Amino acid sequence: MKKVSTSGLAFQDIRSDDRFYIDKSLLIKDILDTDDRGVYLYTRPRRFGKTVNITMLDAFFNIEYRGNNWFEGLAISGFPEYDHYRNAYPVIYIDLKDLIPPEGSWDFGFFLSRIRMTLYNTFDRFRYLLDSDKVHEEEKRMFRSIMDLSLSEEYLGNSVRMLCQMLERHHGRRAIVLIDEYDRAITNSFDTGMQRQVIGFFGDLLSSTLKGNRSLQMAYVTGVMQVAKAGMFSGLNNISVNDIFSTMSDERFGFTDSEVRYILDYFGHPDKFEEVRTWYDGYLFGNTEIYNPYSLMSYVQEGFRPSGYWSSSGRNTPLRWMLERIDAADFEVVTSIVAGRTSMTALHPDLSFEDLRTLRGPDLFSLMVMTGYLKAVPRGDGMFEISLPNLEVRSDLDRLLTSGRTLVDDKSDLGFCRAVLEGDAASVESYLNSILTAFNYHNLHIEQSYELIVTVTLKRLINGYDVRAEVQSGNGRTDIVMFPGDADNPGIVMELKRVGRPEDLDTAVEDAIRQTHDRRYYNGMKGRVILYDIAFCGVVTRIRSKILDL
Repeated sequence: MKKVSTSGLAFQDIRSDDRFYIDKSLLIKDILDTDDRGVYLYTRPRRFGKTVNITMLDAFFNIEYRGNNWFEGLAISGFPEYDHYRNAYPVIYIDLKDLIPPEGSWDFGFFLSRIRMTLYNTFDRFRYLLDSDKVHEEEKRMFRSIMDLSLSEEYLGNSVRMLCQMLERHHGRRAIVLIDEYDRAITNSFDTGMQRQVIGFFGDLLSSTLKGNRSLQMAYVTGVMQVAKAGMFSGLNNISVNDIFSTMSDERFGFTDSEVRYILDYFGHPDKFEEVRTWYDGYLFGNTEIYNPYSLMSYVQEGFRPSGYWSSSGRNTPLRWMLERIDAADFEVVTSIVAGRTSMTALHPDLSFEDLRTLRGPDLFSLMVMTGYLKAVPRGDGMFEISLPNLEVRSDLDRLLTSGRTLVDDKSDLGFCRAVLEGDAASVESYLNSILTAFNYHNLHIEQSYELIVTVTLKRLINGYDVRAEVQSGNGRTDIVMFPGDADNPGIVMELKRVGRPEDLDTAVEDAIRQTHDRRYYNGMKGRVILYDIAFCGVVTRIRSKILDL
């Protein structure tokens, strides 16, 4: 059985080590069939196979890899008409995904030092150009400045264009440029005060490299978003943008339904398909339903144990910033989606950083779609139906929506746990009142907002329970149900109400009690069951509890 890789290995390493690989080689055909002199921007969420695919292009086109057998048996080998492209070009591969600063160290000087190091690593594989009699001495001086990390900021942006020219002179063939994660540094500079400087640098680099460069055969750029498209790619009349809405190459990133079934069969667990679909399916790229590849292979690697592998694999600074500042209406939409509902909205896939700062709903939801936190289905007239893709994303959004808020101390946490399991309504009420003070009053406009806060709190603090929201039970749908893992522990049912005036809290609690019993939300539960009927108004809570023996 072949080894599984989740560590971001290059295509060359995966194939050389004979590791498990899902064939995405027809991406090469997609590109060549479109334009073999084009500039391509491919955007997908993080950990959806962008790096493996870009290193696959490097393996296919790079003249340095002549004679390899990495594509033996892959789909692209069935198209001999593309053989004359194979290992026929000098390839410049620029890896920008490691431009992540240590905490507190993100300033423009640090950024430039990392850029110089990145370019050093890029140029290092072409040291042979220093001995070439076809390369100009002026170009060799620039090359040496790159290698001793002394090239001034003024010339850094033009360095890749000059490298293309040097390679064409030496090889007699135009160069192919591959840039992985062009927007990583831009995203990480969000809200640092140096964002415009970073965007300006990459604008210069990309414009110089991609616009009017006669030594360029083709370029392929990857990223998560198009946030800088308007400024950084302006003037490029040959750029082709392929995002999650594009139907071309919609199967080349992530795993399709049939690929997931093959993976589970190969590793001897076809019985896990429904579990995998619940946790890691739900994305829509073009016309194709897609599974998260990183999460699925991590799931296999970890012994088929479902967990939030993708959510713990990176950070999303702009999204976190926006979720902390959104208005009441958008907060309501997000919490409603987390609770399992859908919403209709316009989307702006090519939004700018300035757009993000306006905190308009379509921009927030566009960002969430581009980064993999929402699924978007086109419904015509520029409108999209947005929803939660899967359980893994729900868990991550639970965390993002409550992160950065100081709740209560550990001692109070323990008291809350004990109170919930004992049916102590007064103590539970006091604790929830303390929690709600950490939230913006104006974001608590719908019942789903409270449902999210209570659900996340229960999941975070109480072990040994399966905590679910919006559960079909009895003659209706229960807001929150806690199913015990140990039969000796009580089952817990919570019915929530929201009112607009504090004087209506008691009436709302009585309504909740009546609804719980009328619809028998506790049907099917055995042993001791604790019923909680809860009413909210702003940051004030009113709770009643009742213990049943069933």
